[in-house]
Amino acid sequence: MFVAYTDCSIKEGTAFLAFVIVFEDKRVIRRRIVCNETDSNIAEALAINELLSFLCRYNFRDGLLLFDSNGVKKQLKKKNRLIHKYIPKDTYRELRGLNVRTQLINRKLNLAHRICRCDKYLPSHPISLINRKYYQSVENYPDLYLQPSVLKEYREIYNKRSATFHEAQMKLNKKIWLADLVEDLDGVKVYQLHDKRIKVHGDTIVKISKVNYVPIGSHWRVKNTRLKKLLNT
Repeated sequence: MFVAYTDCSIKEGTAFLAFVIVFEDKRVIRRRIVCNETDSNIAEALAINELLSFLCRYNFRDGLLLFDSNGVKKQLKKKNRLIHKYIPKDTYRELRGLNVRTQLINRKLNLAHRICRCDKYLPSHPISLINRKYYQSVENYPDLYLQPSVLKEYREIYNKRSATFHEAQMKLNKKIWLADLVEDLDGVKVYQLHDKRIKVHGDTIVKISKVNYVPIGSHWRVKNTRLKKLLNT
C-alpha cells in the first residue's frame, strides 16, 4: 500500500496546502498548493481534498492517509457543514471507496508539514515510473498497517532514531515476511526474527518487543536473499 501525508500552514492570510505520497517502490510524489484561506481546519480539509483529487485522477487505490488534525477527522466523518461548505460532503466516503484508511499522526512525524512550511522546490518522481506491483511477485508478502505507537518502539528497538512512519511500516512488513510465526490465537499473531517479536492484530502491527534469542539456523538469510532476487526480477 502507499502511505500519504497531508497538512497545511497559514501565513498572513494565505494557506499553504501540501500532500506527500510514498509508494511501495519508494518513489515519492510531493505537491504544495497556495490558496486564500485563514481557517486552519478548512485548509486541512482542502489539503485532503486535493490529495483525493490526485488519487482519483490517476486511479491510485489501497493506501493509508496520515494527518494531524483530530478535529478535521471528526468533521469529515460527521459531515460538518462548516467543512463541507468548501469540500464535497462525500470526501470520507470516496477515500474509503479507494480503500484508503485515515489515521492520525503526531505533527512532528508528518512529512507534509515540512513541505507546506518550506520555501524551496522539492522534486517528485515521474508518475509513469511508479511501480504499484513492486511486491506482487513475492508470494505471501504482508501488506499490514502500523499502529502509530509502534513507531517509537521501532526507533528504539532497532536503533533507527530518525525513521519515518512509512519507513517503519515498510521495514516491519519485510521483517514479518522473513520471520517465524510463533503464536496465532483469536486474530492475534506473533512473529519472531532473531530476538525481536512483532505482534499483529488483524491487519495492523500493534507491538514490538525483545526476547531471549537462541540461534535456530540461517533460514532467514536464505529468505532474505530470495526476496532480493524476486524484487530485482
